Amino acid sequence: MSATAIEPAAGLEYDALMIRVRLASLLVAVVPVCAIGNSQSDGGMELTTYQADGRVPIGEIYRATADLAKGGFWNVETVYVDRTLPIQVLSTKQKGPAIWILAGIHGEEPAPANAVYENTGRLNDLAARNLPLVVFPLCNPIGYVRNWRYPDVEEYSESNPGHSVGDSDHLLLDKDGKPRTTGPSSAQAGALTRKVLELARDYPPVLCLDLHEDSLLEKGYLYSQGPRGAEDEAARSIIRKMTELTYPIMLSGKTRFGEAIVGGVVSGVNDGSIDELIASERVFVDGAVQQGPSGKSVIVVETSAMKMPLKERVRVHSTIIGMAEELLRLAFQSGAPR
Repeated sequence: MSATAIEPAAGLEYDALMIRVRLASLLVAVVPVCAIGNSQSDGGMELTTYQADGRVPIGEIYRATADLAKGGFWNVETVYVDRTLPIQVLSTKQKGPAIWILAGIHGEEPAPANAVYENTGRLNDLAARNLPLVVFPLCNPIGYVRNWRYPDVEEYSESNPGHSVGDSDHLLLDKDGKPRTTGPSSAQAGALTRKVLELARDYPPVLCLDLHEDSLLEKGYLYSQGPRGAEDEAARSIIRKMTELTYPIMLSGKTRFGEAIVGGVVSGVNDGSIDELIASERVFVDGAVQQGPSGKSVIVVETSAMKMPLKERVRVHSTIIGMAEELLRLAFQSGAPR
């Protein structure tokens, strides 16, 4: 940990949260979860999960979500139904400054969603201890079952770029203080971003982990969308852990998009993503500029999927999920008021 002390206001907020967590841990037992399942139906057509890489069948992911809800610590909502497949979000009954985890925005990146699935017990433990959480376990289910990047396009191309479920330009401000686009790029993106703004009111994002992987990367890196950018201690902690695991990390240079990497972290990027939305202080909603989610530490994890089996890729994302409570503490430090 950096020698820099947590600022007084953030420190008091963090201490109050930890007192509540410690008291809850003495009173509440962890509820175990399990999951089974395989496929969903799309108007009479069976949607069997792409299995060439050994990813978890989508039915098992939905079953795990349902089992979490049965434990009593979670709310489960359907954000949007995409060809019979629901985009779901989990939020703890305990509200307040929260950890957010997003997985599966891109359907050909199975490791993040599989890591969330494998760590439902760990997440349930945090919820049982009264830590507020928001978890989007699979943001792009139709892409996941097809192994397509976007709901409508298998692979990105200049001629047919497709539409990400996380596109947020319709809510983000341009240099003139107006929305960058006149409307959402897709119904999925419109629903998902509306739910983000709604949940941010009751669960202000202190730490947000958006988990990704890329088969075109030889080495991974992070994006930091929060106010500290490359100086974010939570982001630095993840880089240290990935280095400790001997996971391939690009500590300097540029991404293939020309973005500068400093200490394994890219910052200062306005990419219209859901992560930029979660970090934004101001957004454009209902014809007016309003307060945004103002995430303190918003981290996009980009790991390499090149020449690495899914099991190993899941292991790295599981490790990062396992760091969530410690990263929350660092985020209170890194996310000083802007």
